[in-house]
Amino acid sequence: MPQTILGIDVGSYSIKVAQIKRTFKSFELVKFYEKQIEYNDVLSPEEATSATLTSLIEDNALTWDQAIVGMGGQHVSSRLIDLPFSSKKKIDQTIEFELESFIPFAIEDVIADYHVVRSTKESSKVLVAYATNAQFIKFLTMLSNSNVDPRLVCVEGIELVNLVNLGMVPPEGDYALVDVGHSKTTITICKGKTLTHTRVVGVGGKRITESIANKLGVPVSEAEKLKIELGQIYLDEPTGVDNITRQVNEAIRNVIDDLVLHLKQTFFAYQDEEGESVSGIFLSGGTSRLPGLDRYFSIKLRQNVTFLDCLEFHFSRLEKSEVHLQLIPQALALGLRGVAPAGLPDVNFRRGEFAFKGDVQQLGGGIRRMGIAAGLVFVLAVSYFGMNYYFLSKKLDSLNKDVSAIVLQALPDTDPRQVNTAERALKTIKSKKSEISDRLSKLEEAVGLSVLDVVKDVSAGFPTRDEVQVDIEDFNFSTNTIKMVGRTTSFEAVDKIKLALEKSGKFKDIATGNVRKGVKDEIKFDLTMELQK
Repeated sequence: MPQTILGIDVGSYSIKVAQIKRTFKSFELVKFYEKQIEYNDVLSPEEATSATLTSLIEDNALTWDQAIVGMGGQHVSSRLIDLPFSSKKKIDQTIEFELESFIPFAIEDVIADYHVVRSTKESSKVLVAYATNAQFIKFLTMLSNSNVDPRLVCVEGIELVNLVNLGMVPPEGDYALVDVGHSKTTITICKGKTLTHTRVVGVGGKRITESIANKLGVPVSEAEKLKIELGQIYLDEPTGVDNITRQVNEAIRNVIDDLVLHLKQTFFAYQDEEGESVSGIFLSGGTSRLPGLDRYFSIKLRQNVTFLDCLEFHFSRLEKSEVHLQLIPQALALGLRGVAPAGLPDVNFRRGEFAFKGDVQQLGGGIRRMGIAAGLVFVLAVSYFGMNYYFLSKKLDSLNKDVSAIVLQALPDTDPRQVNTAERALKTIKSKKSEISDRLSKLEEAVGLSVLDVVKDVSAGFPTRDEVQVDIEDFNFSTNTIKMVGRTTSFEAVDKIKLALEKSGKFKDIATGNVRKGVKDEIKFDLTMELQK
């Protein structure tokens, strides 16, 4: 029986939906829909997005067997982690503990999944994507309000690799898929068919509109019209144009030059990490339709730049449309996850407490409608009870041994008899935890403030990642003095960091020193300060 799969790209400007029909032997892209989100003062952004999605579904009478949704990169963070082993079982057991040392949240407050980028017998490089539970719940609630219960919730930049695996991009060398959207630009770098790196930059069409509005002193709505009617990016100062067109071009170039800088930094970092340079760029996204952008990128980045065309392939039943050409890739990449998942990145946030329950609910409804089938299942279950009990007992013994080995590895001084079952191991761990908690409490009473509290206060005092990009390479806390060594993108960013910490009211005597430019044009700095009593 044919199945309908929807790939839903929830953007900040519009919602895009790719509709795929799948049969046993083949699949086809049959429809593509887009609807702009209408924000207003009455509805919250999430409510406006949900209302738009509901309207798109109802206007087009959409039904589906599977819905696959991408969570925007502005809500998701990612990190590459090197591990000294390649066993998937060990990665599953340790990845959350490894991630915890890199994030400013408790691990139980985030939802995370990973993709193995590269592995050998002795090591592996893992790309971990994560979002806060609060943000993910808000996202699921928005979808639920539109009666959309997605089987998979993926990460946009990672899912673009699905297009590579189906041959929409020549799988050779090192290249970047750059999706220039409304509020962000997603950069996905591949080596052949292998995902190696992904990054999200907060620069997109919205920033261009705001730049035009500030340049001309006009409302944002008027600036959006000027961007559409007069927007074009020139390599040189335009001639033979009126003053408004010239100012619009200047405003656009200011933003695009900032994006070019981010792309250069990303490509240089990739070259340092992998020893290979990016040799080409495939453009997509609504803002990539800005006239002259592909040529501008090509000259400024010294790269071969072309648009990602998803409509030339045999499975597309859409008419060739330049209007939709740059909008389709993200939604199509999500839909393809439900068609040919083998070999694709398998990052999915619908896991654990957020796991998809649709299949279970459908099965439950079927059982309630089929009493005879339920009775048969019960009889079969009783018949195999003895066999299952035997195998489960063996599995339980094996699990107890695994648990015991893990606990003894962490607590080598423990008597093995105290951890020979999972129940005893848990009791021992709770005892150790209680002992350590008491010691920590006494230590905090003596010191007055925990190091973790200090780190959280410093992190809260920093500007947001949208304002300043900063990496702290060394952090030292002694008595009431904090010393840090870090790097950022500009000298102005160092001043913003200092000003933000002063405004937090939790620190005093804040001083920066040894501010200098690094070998990769980053700005390095030292910073010292005292805790307010």
